[in-house]
Amino acid sequence: MAPKRKLHSGSRGAAAKEHAKAKRSRTDADAAAKLYTPKDLILVLGDGDFTFSKGLVKHRGTGDGVFATSFDSDTTVRSKYTNAEQCINDIRSQQGKVFHDVDATKLDELPLKLKDGAYVPTFFKYIIFNFPHSGEQRVHINRALLRDFFESARPKLFKTGEVHVTLKTKPPYSNWNIEEQAKAADFVLKERRKFNIRLFPGYNHRTTDPLAKKFEPDLCVTYVFIVNRAKVLYMKSML
Repeated sequence: MAPKRKLHSGSRGAAAKEHAKAKRSRTDADAAAKLYTPKDLILVLGDGDFTFSKGLVKHRGTGDGVFATSFDSDTTVRSKYTNAEQCINDIRSQQGKVFHDVDATKLDELPLKLKDGAYVPTFFKYIIFNFPHSGEQRVHINRALLRDFFESARPKLFKTGEVHVTLKTKPPYSNWNIEEQAKAADFVLKERRKFNIRLFPGYNHRTTDPLAKKFEPDLCVTYVFIVNRAKVLYMKSML
């Protein structure tokens, strides 16, 4: 009987790394399926170059139900980001919708109908706002941005809808007290989860700060909020 060959420690290490990589890939795919499904109506706000929405479409397997928006105009987006046009075309080719000039604090001004004739839903299952920023570094201005956003988002959600906001975990972002801003608009925190950039292939974080340090996705958190329906009903009963 031939003696068993011994594996070198380097071979075992490489095999272990490959196994871990494959396991992580399966875990990511499972997580994506749980996060957003092809049946969900999703509104994405403030997507600079539309790489996030493109990644979202890829993971869902369809753009149907995805409404991706930018704060900037169509012309500004295309001049700022050389890759934006391709991303927009890719999203639309998968039945996703893209439109511009959307202020996250004024969602009551969303168009009823797009240029291609498609209707914009009245309500959404998820409203996603990644790395909101006023463009100013003052804490109180960004707190106000968040508070106004939550106020604006509440009427646009289904009863089972959620708001997903991703922020960096270090100052100044950690000083914005996002949970307090949400509470002021009758939201409660459902969960806080680590931002997994691998769920959105090709996502490239864009910032309003030209002096910003290198983006570190592992130091970011996605806050999941739901409307405090009991409080809303109580307040309505007092009118």
